[in-house]
Order: sequence, then C-alpha cells, then structure tokens
Amino acid sequence: MLDKITFAKRYSKALFEVLKADGQLDSGYAELKQIEQIFNDNANLSKVLADVSFPENKKQELINPLIDNADSKYIKNLLKVLVGAGKMDALKLIVDNFEALYDKANNIVHASVISAVPLTDDQKNNLSNTFAQRVGADKVIFNCKVDQSIIGGLVVKSSNVIFDGSVKTKISNIKKLLLN
Repeated sequence: MLDKITFAKRYSKALFEVLKADGQLDSGYAELKQIEQIFNDNANLSKVLADVSFPENKKQELINPLIDNADSKYIKNLLKVLVGAGKMDALKLIVDNFEALYDKANNIVHASVISAVPLTDDQKNNLSNTFAQRVGADKVIFNCKVDQSIIGGLVVKSSNVIFDGSVKTKISNIKKLLLN
C-alpha cells in the first residue's frame, strides 16, 4: 500500500500532466485552490470523508456538490477517486504537491518577509520585483509578517535564500565584533 505522501505525489503529478496537456493548467490550479479553501474552512470534512465507519451514501451527499460544481472533468474524477478510495485526507497533500509543480513550471517563488512595521503595497511591489530579479523568478508571492523585535529593516526568506537586513542582526554583528 502506498503511503500518503507517495500517493499524493503520484496523483498530483498525473493531474498536473493531464491539465497541462489539455490547456487547463491555470484554471485547474485555481479550482484546486478553491476546493482546498473549502476543506480549510471545514476542518473535519476530509476526516469524515476518509472515515470508513461513515456511511458511503452520506459521503456522497457531502462530496457531490463539490463534484457537480467542478469545471474540470479531471478534478471531478480526482474527487470521485479520492472519496471512493477513502483517501480524501490526502487532498491537502495533493494540492500542495500540485502547487509546487505549478510554481516550478511558472517560475514562481514563495517567500516570507518579516518587517518591523507593515509594508505598503508599493513597498511590497518594489520588493517583489527586486527579489524576483535577484533569484531569477518570474513572480514572487510574499507572506508578510510584522515582528517589532527586528527593530527595523527586513528579513526575506525563500526556500533556498535568506536576506537578513534587519537592524537587530546588524547590532548583533557589531556586538560580536566588539567582543572579539
């Protein structure tokens, strides 16, 4: 039996390939994110749908609106397969793996930004453009957080790059120099 991670990788890759081949990659991605949001808003939904003791006809009643409202036949089939196999709890992993494939294909980088004060939209746009050039991405999606303990400046972290321009780090480096 496949473990959940291997199962999710196989299904996300297969879904990615058929959506790409059919020219539905962007719309399929958007649809998957909408379905993921439904499951995020209803935390126990995937557990109930994966529960073997929960009656199959009740599972169908819960999942049918999602299946009926899905635009992509591939996503409809994915939902049917997952509920039929009792693997709805793997949906989050499938969407996460699909998103990673989508981001790689579209040269999108996700990064977190930590600042001492909230950033304006102009600051985010400028930072996004600069960071995209620096890491060679077409698009950067930021998750912004405010942490007053960094005093000032910014810390930008992506999967393989960290730029720490915080005042806190600069003070710490000066302190190390003075103590040595």
